[in-house]
Amino acid sequence: MNTMNKPVLDNYRFERKFIIPERLTHSIEEVVKSNSALMRIFFPPRFINNIYFDNSRFKFFFENIDGVSERMKTRIRWYGNLKGKIKKPVLEFKQKHGLTGSKTSIDLPSFDLKDIYRPGFLPSLFQNSNLDMRKKDLMLSLTPSLINRYQRKYFLSFDQKFRVTLDNHLKYYPVSSPEQLSSCGLKDSLSMIMELKYSPIYQLESNNITQEFPFRVIKNSKYVRGIQIIYNLGTHI
Repeated sequence: MNTMNKPVLDNYRFERKFIIPERLTHSIEEVVKSNSALMRIFFPPRFINNIYFDNSRFKFFFENIDGVSERMKTRIRWYGNLKGKIKKPVLEFKQKHGLTGSKTSIDLPSFDLKDIYRPGFLPSLFQNSNLDMRKKDLMLSLTPSLINRYQRKYFLSFDQKFRVTLDNHLKYYPVSSPEQLSSCGLKDSLSMIMELKYSPIYQLESNNITQEFPFRVIKNSKYVRGIQIIYNLGTHI
Protein backbone atom coordinates (compact mmCIF):
# COMPACT_ATOMS: atom_id res chain seq x y z
CA MET A 1 0.00 0.00 0.00
CA ASN A 2 1.23 3.49 -0.84
CA THR A 3 1.29 5.18 2.57
CA MET A 4 1.79 8.59 0.93
CA ASN A 5 -1.76 8.41 -0.41
CA LYS A 6 -3.30 7.07 2.77
CA PRO A 7 -5.67 9.47 4.61
CA VAL A 8 -4.66 10.36 8.15
CA LEU A 9 -7.08 8.93 10.72
CA ASP A 10 -7.13 10.59 14.15
CA ASN A 11 -7.49 8.30 17.13
CA TYR A 12 -10.90 8.07 18.72
CA ARG A 13 -11.24 10.83 21.30
CA PHE A 14 -13.59 12.60 23.63
CA GLU A 15 -14.38 16.27 23.05
CA ARG A 16 -15.94 17.94 26.08
CA LYS A 17 -17.19 21.46 25.41
CA PHE A 18 -17.77 24.36 27.79
CA ILE A 19 -19.37 27.79 27.52
CA ILE A 20 -17.11 30.60 28.70
CA PRO A 21 -19.19 33.50 30.09
CA GLU A 22 -18.33 36.84 28.54
CA ARG A 23 -17.26 38.25 31.90
CA LEU A 24 -14.54 35.57 32.13
CA THR A 25 -13.16 35.70 28.60
CA HIS A 26 -10.46 38.20 29.58
CA SER A 27 -9.10 35.85 32.26
CA ILE A 28 -9.75 32.46 30.65
CA GLU A 29 -6.13 31.84 29.69
CA GLU A 30 -5.07 32.18 33.30
CA VAL A 31 -7.85 29.81 34.35
CA VAL A 32 -6.61 27.22 31.85
CA LYS A 33 -2.96 27.65 32.84
CA SER A 34 -3.74 27.38 36.55
CA ASN A 35 -5.27 23.92 36.12
CA SER A 36 -3.35 21.16 37.92
CA ALA A 37 -2.71 19.53 34.52
CA LEU A 38 -0.24 22.39 33.90
CA MET A 39 -1.70 23.52 30.58
CA ARG A 40 0.59 25.60 28.40
CA ILE A 41 0.29 27.21 24.97
CA PHE A 42 1.84 24.88 22.41
CA PHE A 43 0.81 26.43 19.08
CA PRO A 44 0.26 30.03 17.92
CA PRO A 45 -3.36 31.26 17.65
CA ARG A 46 -4.84 31.13 14.16
CA PHE A 47 -8.10 31.60 12.31
CA ILE A 48 -9.93 28.47 11.15
CA ASN A 49 -12.30 28.48 8.18
CA ASN A 50 -14.71 25.71 7.19
CA ILE A 51 -17.06 24.97 4.31
CA TYR A 52 -19.63 22.47 5.58
CA PHE A 53 -21.56 20.14 3.29
CA ASP A 54 -24.97 18.54 3.59
CA ASN A 55 -27.66 17.12 1.34
CA SER A 56 -30.85 18.87 0.25
CA ARG A 57 -32.70 17.54 3.32
CA PHE A 58 -29.96 18.69 5.76
CA LYS A 59 -29.38 15.10 6.86
CA PHE A 60 -26.26 15.83 8.95
CA PHE A 61 -27.94 18.77 10.68
CA PHE A 62 -30.99 16.79 11.74
CA GLU A 63 -28.99 13.74 12.80
CA ASN A 64 -27.12 15.97 15.23
CA ILE A 65 -30.33 17.59 16.48
CA ASP A 66 -31.91 14.16 16.95
CA GLY A 67 -28.86 12.81 18.79
CA VAL A 68 -28.17 9.95 16.36
CA SER A 69 -25.29 8.05 17.98
CA GLU A 70 -23.54 7.13 14.72
CA ARG A 71 -23.37 10.24 12.57
CA MET A 72 -21.04 12.24 10.35
CA LYS A 73 -20.30 15.74 9.16
CA THR A 74 -18.09 16.77 6.27
CA ARG A 75 -16.18 19.96 5.67
CA ILE A 76 -13.27 21.57 3.86
CA ARG A 77 -10.98 23.28 6.37
CA TRP A 78 -8.18 25.79 5.92
CA TYR A 79 -6.32 28.34 8.03
CA GLY A 80 -5.67 32.08 7.71
CA ASN A 81 -7.66 34.35 5.42
CA LEU A 82 -11.26 33.49 4.67
CA LYS A 83 -11.45 34.90 1.16
CA GLY A 84 -9.19 34.62 -1.86
CA LYS A 85 -6.75 31.79 -2.49
CA ILE A 86 -7.21 28.86 -0.12
CA LYS A 87 -3.85 27.33 0.71
CA LYS A 88 -3.57 23.72 1.85
CA PRO A 89 -7.30 22.95 2.14
CA VAL A 90 -8.18 19.66 3.80
CA LEU A 91 -11.34 17.64 3.32
CA GLU A 92 -12.42 16.21 6.66
CA PHE A 93 -14.93 13.52 7.59
CA LYS A 94 -15.81 13.80 11.27
CA GLN A 95 -17.61 10.75 12.60
CA LYS A 96 -19.39 10.46 15.91
CA HIS A 97 -19.48 7.08 17.65
CA GLY A 98 -21.60 7.45 20.77
CA LEU A 99 -19.62 9.73 23.08
CA THR A 100 -16.38 9.54 21.12
CA GLY A 101 -15.39 10.83 17.69
CA SER A 102 -12.82 10.27 14.98
CA LYS A 103 -11.67 12.20 11.95
CA THR A 104 -10.33 11.33 8.51
CA SER A 105 -8.41 14.09 6.71
CA ILE A 106 -7.51 14.22 3.02
CA ASP A 107 -5.43 16.96 1.37
CA LEU A 108 -6.94 18.90 -1.53
CA PRO A 109 -5.28 21.17 -4.11
CA SER A 110 -5.42 24.93 -3.55
CA PHE A 111 -8.36 26.85 -4.98
CA ASP A 112 -10.08 30.23 -4.69
CA LEU A 113 -13.12 30.43 -2.41
CA LYS A 114 -15.23 31.82 -5.27
CA ASP A 115 -14.47 28.67 -7.28
CA ILE A 116 -17.11 26.78 -5.30
CA TYR A 117 -19.75 28.70 -7.29
CA ARG A 118 -18.35 27.70 -10.68
CA PRO A 119 -20.50 24.99 -12.29
CA GLY A 120 -18.78 21.63 -12.06
CA PHE A 121 -15.87 22.81 -9.92
CA LEU A 122 -16.63 20.89 -6.73
CA PRO A 123 -17.57 17.62 -8.50
CA SER A 124 -14.29 17.85 -10.43
CA LEU A 125 -12.36 18.62 -7.22
CA PHE A 126 -13.74 15.52 -5.53
CA GLN A 127 -13.47 13.30 -8.61
CA ASN A 128 -9.76 14.12 -8.92
CA SER A 129 -8.95 13.86 -5.22
CA ASN A 130 -7.58 10.88 -3.33
CA LEU A 131 -10.98 9.65 -2.13
CA ASP A 132 -12.19 6.09 -2.18
CA MET A 133 -15.31 5.46 -4.21
CA ARG A 134 -17.63 5.49 -1.20
CA LYS A 135 -16.46 8.91 -0.07
CA LYS A 136 -16.45 10.25 -3.64
CA ASP A 137 -20.05 9.18 -4.09
CA LEU A 138 -20.92 10.79 -0.77
CA MET A 139 -19.32 14.13 -1.62
CA LEU A 140 -20.90 14.16 -5.08
CA SER A 141 -24.31 13.89 -3.39
CA LEU A 142 -23.69 16.92 -1.14
CA THR A 143 -23.56 20.69 -1.61
CA PRO A 144 -22.07 23.51 0.49
CA SER A 145 -24.47 24.43 3.30
CA LEU A 146 -22.52 26.83 5.52
CA ILE A 147 -19.20 28.62 5.97
CA ASN A 148 -17.91 29.47 9.42
CA ARG A 149 -14.81 31.14 10.81
CA TYR A 150 -13.29 31.56 14.27
CA GLN A 151 -10.00 32.15 16.04
CA ARG A 152 -8.50 29.25 17.99
CA LYS A 153 -5.90 29.14 20.77
CA TYR A 154 -4.18 25.87 21.69
CA PHE A 155 -3.06 24.48 25.05
CA LEU A 156 -1.45 21.15 25.95
CA SER A 157 -1.12 19.50 29.36
CA PHE A 158 2.33 18.87 30.80
CA ASP A 159 1.94 15.09 30.31
CA GLN A 160 0.63 15.71 26.75
CA LYS A 161 -2.49 13.64 27.40
CA PHE A 162 -4.97 16.51 27.16
CA ARG A 163 -5.54 19.39 24.76
CA VAL A 164 -7.61 22.49 25.38
CA THR A 165 -8.72 24.81 22.61
CA LEU A 166 -10.38 28.21 22.98
CA ASP A 167 -12.53 29.41 20.08
CA ASN A 168 -13.84 32.97 19.80
CA HIS A 169 -14.86 35.53 17.15
CA LEU A 170 -17.30 32.94 15.76
CA LYS A 171 -19.00 33.99 12.52
CA TYR A 172 -21.25 32.24 10.02
CA TYR A 173 -21.85 32.89 6.31
CA PRO A 174 -24.64 31.64 4.03
CA VAL A 175 -23.35 30.01 0.83
CA SER A 176 -26.29 30.15 -1.57
CA SER A 177 -24.64 32.93 -3.61
CA PRO A 178 -21.14 34.49 -3.90
CA GLU A 179 -22.57 37.90 -2.94
CA GLN A 180 -23.24 36.61 0.56
CA LEU A 181 -19.52 36.10 1.11
CA SER A 182 -18.96 39.84 0.82
CA SER A 183 -20.94 40.35 4.04
CA CYS A 184 -19.33 40.60 7.47
CA GLY A 185 -20.95 37.35 8.50
CA LEU A 186 -23.38 36.69 11.35
CA LYS A 187 -21.84 36.69 14.82
CA ASP A 188 -22.50 33.95 17.34
CA SER A 189 -23.95 35.11 20.66
CA LEU A 190 -21.57 32.77 22.46
CA SER A 191 -18.45 34.71 23.38
CA MET A 192 -16.15 31.70 23.57
CA ILE A 193 -16.21 27.90 23.44
CA MET A 194 -13.61 25.79 25.23
CA GLU A 195 -12.97 22.18 24.25
CA LEU A 196 -11.09 19.54 26.22
CA LYS A 197 -9.86 16.72 23.97
CA TYR A 198 -8.37 13.41 25.03
CA SER A 199 -8.19 9.70 24.33
CA PRO A 200 -10.83 7.44 25.94
CA ILE A 201 -8.06 5.75 27.95
CA TYR A 202 -7.72 8.97 29.96
CA GLN A 203 -11.41 9.29 30.78
CA LEU A 204 -10.98 8.86 34.55
CA GLU A 205 -8.10 11.33 34.67
CA SER A 206 -10.15 13.87 32.75
CA ASN A 207 -12.57 14.24 35.65
CA ASN A 208 -9.82 15.82 37.76
CA ILE A 209 -9.28 18.43 35.05
CA THR A 210 -12.92 19.29 34.40
CA GLN A 211 -13.73 19.62 38.11
CA GLU A 212 -11.31 22.54 38.28
CA PHE A 213 -13.07 24.43 35.48
CA PRO A 214 -15.95 26.61 36.74
CA PHE A 215 -17.83 26.28 33.46
CA ARG A 216 -20.88 24.43 32.25
CA VAL A 217 -20.41 21.40 30.00
CA ILE A 218 -22.59 21.69 26.89
CA LYS A 219 -23.55 19.82 23.78
CA ASN A 220 -22.41 22.16 21.04
CA SER A 221 -21.93 21.88 17.29
CA LYS A 222 -20.70 24.92 15.39
CA TYR A 223 -22.34 23.50 12.29
CA VAL A 224 -25.73 23.15 13.99
CA ARG A 225 -25.50 26.61 15.56
CA GLY A 226 -24.50 28.09 12.22
CA ILE A 227 -27.50 26.61 10.42
CA GLN A 228 -29.80 27.76 13.24
CA ILE A 229 -28.39 31.29 13.11
CA ILE A 230 -28.35 31.58 9.31
CA TYR A 231 -31.95 30.38 8.99
CA ASN A 232 -33.14 32.10 12.20
CA LEU A 233 -34.24 28.80 13.73
CA GLY A 234 -33.32 29.76 17.28
CA THR A 235 -30.50 28.26 19.33
CA HIS A 236 -30.75 26.19 22.48
CA ILE A 237 -27.78 27.44 24.53
